[in-house]
Amino acid sequence: MTKKEKRQEVDETLDRDQQSDQTEPQEPEVELTEIEILQKELEAARADSIEAQERSLRMLAELDNTKKRLERDKIAFVQYAAERIIRDLLPILDSFQQAVQNTADEKTATDGASMKGIRLIYDQLQSLIKKEGVERMETVGKPFDPNLHEAVMQVPVEDGQPEEQVVEELQIGYTMHGKVLRPAMVKISKS
Repeated sequence: MTKKEKRQEVDETLDRDQQSDQTEPQEPEVELTEIEILQKELEAARADSIEAQERSLRMLAELDNTKKRLERDKIAFVQYAAERIIRDLLPILDSFQQAVQNTADEKTATDGASMKGIRLIYDQLQSLIKKEGVERMETVGKPFDPNLHEAVMQVPVEDGQPEEQVVEELQIGYTMHGKVLRPAMVKISKS
């Protein structure tokens, strides 16, 4: 073989090696890169899915809390919707109570029909406010509570009587669904 032929053979071998080097490693690199890209896209999609699911759960919890709050507000509104009207009716109820007491105390009450009419109206008013959840406070003999009572007079403590106890009710106090509508005006014992 001549020098020229040997050189040509070496060049052909080198060319084949280069071609094989260029084609063989490039394919696995391309496939590996595509797999990595697809794996990253899958991971990103999973993360987005988890985030969307968490957001959805938070929104459902918020919606549930809003529903519960609105239901509580609705119940409170219904319970106390009549409060202002009832509060305005209390002085009228007091007047009827005084009329019933005064007419019953008078020994010379000549008109029995008037007395029955006044008592009937008084009983109807009592029934109406009771239906709305209004209750009369029991005060006499109870310890003084500034949240429930308004002390307008003090009397000296008698033997065996505890201090700061309600001894007389001057104006009836009322509660509505457990909330003080009007405190009772009372006399209390004080040393």
